[in-house]
Amino acid sequence: MQTATLSGSWEFRRSGDERWREATVPGGIYGDLLSAGEIDDPYENDNELDLQWVGESDWEYRRVVTVGESLLDHERVVLQCDGLDTVATVYVNGEIVGGAENMFRRHVFDVADALTAGENEVRIRFRSPVEYAAERAADHPYDVPTLRYPVDQPARNFIRKAQCHFGWDWGPCLPTVGIWRDLRLVAHSSPRIDHVTPVQRHGQGDVELDVRVGLSVPTPGEYEVSAAVDGTDASASRRVTLDGDGEVALSMTVEKPELWWPAGRGDQPLYDLGVTVEGDVAHSVTERIGFRDVELVRPPDGDGDGEGFHLRVNGEPIFARGANWIPADAMYRNVTTETYDDLLSSAVDANMNAVRVWGGGYYERDAFYRLCDEKGLLVWQDFMFSCALYPGDDAFVNSVEAEARYQVRRLSTHPSVALWCGNNELEVGVESWFADSDHIDRLEDDYDELFRETLGAVVDEENPSCPYWSASPSSGPDRLDPEDEGRGDIHYWGVWHEGKPFSAFLETEPRFVSEFGYQSFPSVETLANVVPADQHNPTAPLMEHHQRNEGGNKRILQRMADHFRMPSDFDDFVYLSQIQQGLAIRTAVEHWRRRKPHCMGTLYWQLNDLWQCASWSSVEYGGEWKALHHIARRFYEPTLVSMVEDEEDLELWVTNDGGEPISGTVRVDAVTVDGEHLFETAFAAEVHEDGSDRIGTVDVGTALGDAARSEVLFRATPVTLDTDSTAYHTLVPYKRLSLPDSDLELTVRDGNAIVRAPEAALFVELRSDGRGRFEDNYFHLAPGEERTLAYESERDVSDEELEESISVRHLAETY
Repeated sequence: MQTATLSGSWEFRRSGDERWREATVPGGIYGDLLSAGEIDDPYENDNELDLQWVGESDWEYRRVVTVGESLLDHERVVLQCDGLDTVATVYVNGEIVGGAENMFRRHVFDVADALTAGENEVRIRFRSPVEYAAERAADHPYDVPTLRYPVDQPARNFIRKAQCHFGWDWGPCLPTVGIWRDLRLVAHSSPRIDHVTPVQRHGQGDVELDVRVGLSVPTPGEYEVSAAVDGTDASASRRVTLDGDGEVALSMTVEKPELWWPAGRGDQPLYDLGVTVEGDVAHSVTERIGFRDVELVRPPDGDGDGEGFHLRVNGEPIFARGANWIPADAMYRNVTTETYDDLLSSAVDANMNAVRVWGGGYYERDAFYRLCDEKGLLVWQDFMFSCALYPGDDAFVNSVEAEARYQVRRLSTHPSVALWCGNNELEVGVESWFADSDHIDRLEDDYDELFRETLGAVVDEENPSCPYWSASPSSGPDRLDPEDEGRGDIHYWGVWHEGKPFSAFLETEPRFVSEFGYQSFPSVETLANVVPADQHNPTAPLMEHHQRNEGGNKRILQRMADHFRMPSDFDDFVYLSQIQQGLAIRTAVEHWRRRKPHCMGTLYWQLNDLWQCASWSSVEYGGEWKALHHIARRFYEPTLVSMVEDEEDLELWVTNDGGEPISGTVRVDAVTVDGEHLFETAFAAEVHEDGSDRIGTVDVGTALGDAARSEVLFRATPVTLDTDSTAYHTLVPYKRLSLPDSDLELTVRDGNAIVRAPEAALFVELRSDGRGRFEDNYFHLAPGEERTLAYESERDVSDEELEESISVRHLAETY
């Protein structure tokens, strides 16, 4: 058995050109053009608009590979391409050996007759995805609608390609082509393992493990297939007669393995599953697996009017605390394992236990899911369909089915993958956006075939230990009302898209919220990389170009006028936009967590960005945390203390996401912004496992006495309760607070920043010039309060250097 990687140095050209340029594989055409100096950075200014010709052109890639006689002596010689983006014709020495029309599949081409000993040219011609999609749409017998975006290309739903490549309301329109995953020559005469799919059935501590082994068999014969779980006594083997490619099933019992748990509920032990097929040359693979039992639970309400919705892991209900994941960069070459690690570590650092891989991007690389396994992040995995309807012809459905089988098998080894979901917002499309289509009956049939039949059957057949949910949002298999709060999952966009006040979140009663969000701007430093300083204004043309949601900047400004005094400069505007975003999402999450177990999940939109723009992200492009991410770290505390007004009362709540009851004491006090102590009381907290209780109320009038509402800050502090969660509350909008212009006291000692407020300071921000992060930020300080904050940096920083680099800001300094 021999393999030869073809990743690395290639050449590319626009079809019809004579000149070839250097390319890097894996990669994409925009990255290669940029490296070759042929285009300006598509992220800068509005360069993207001048680069639409790239996606409208055909492109070719080539490489010379030297092949020895020994490789050609094998019975089977194939070119294995893990990802071709998207419509490709593959040539070896001028001979067509195959083609591709789906970027989400592995393609394997027989090249035995096309290769010769010595030098061989592999050439791949990519058709314009824009032209291909338009042709398919024109040839289709009826219109299949899509949502459109400010800068986009039409007909994206007719090509199996990342939908956000054609433009979205947070990303550029860069319909790339290229060899986006590894490729290699594989030669063998003995059987070779193609895939390993472990299927788990959990009993009373023991796990029945079925191991399905997919085999590529060039020579019929009798072969032994075996599997074993390292660190246990579990193993199995079979001697089977194989006439060709196929799948062999092995069964074993794993006695009382350590179970894999989501972050915050236990450890994430992983085991090596080794599989071997014997032949003249044995082939072995090792997959890293974890043992966990996951169910999608939908218990009916007692009155029959609704039903719950949550994930149950190892028999315990899990409240999903997380965010939505989009591709980490619009250019593949910029996404590394380190990129994944940084972003997913940020998720865990913010007390998240779940991420949703959104259906308008792509199935991520194995490294992404491996890191989720290690970090305890549950993955809600969408199939790649979003904000459109899709054709239902046989060729399209067959391509989707092959894509789904490949991806479900590939990801089946990862304990983090907890749910497969058919699509993003297509059920809303069928029932609402596109319901008036002239062909709605046919479109509904196409929808049902793809998402209620084909994909569900694939998940059930290939990985029955993972649940399937047909759409997000959805009220269930009967496709009734995808926006019904009483069942299934919802996407709540009333506050952002409909312009409702933040208090509208408090009027909702969902069971699971898989999308909701509010926008902010990234830091001025991030924007400066793509927008010149003379355009640092929310209504400047280039700043609006880096805002892809129609009217988004205006919406941010309008809501800012409700909450804050207008800032004195653009940097303060950015700061306030991020605070505003954090307030919106905190309002929603705290409310929905107070409602558990009625509500059992919040996945805000969105975790990350793929370029520098105003968006819903909490981590901006490049990895810097926005204010929202720091605030999320607090509102996603497993034990949450929160306060909410109810007429003239201030309610105090404790939410417990742990599997054990908790008890303790929470102190509530009220102080004026200049330090006068008005009121103090304490409440006992006794909260059962996975529960949320109101532990007390404060009469606001009694607490205030003669003080004005505009001068008072309420604070709830855990005394003997085991949590870092502290809640603050004001009774008037921040713009009406009588905040003093407090000069904060800052010292640095032993790598820690120590900040003290003589008078109240809200949303205190510490920034450093270095590549580092303070353990907390955008926090409140009551009068006389002091915080000690560790500084986490990629390099050692002296106290003197750190103190010189720190700048401090709080709300009262922005106007």
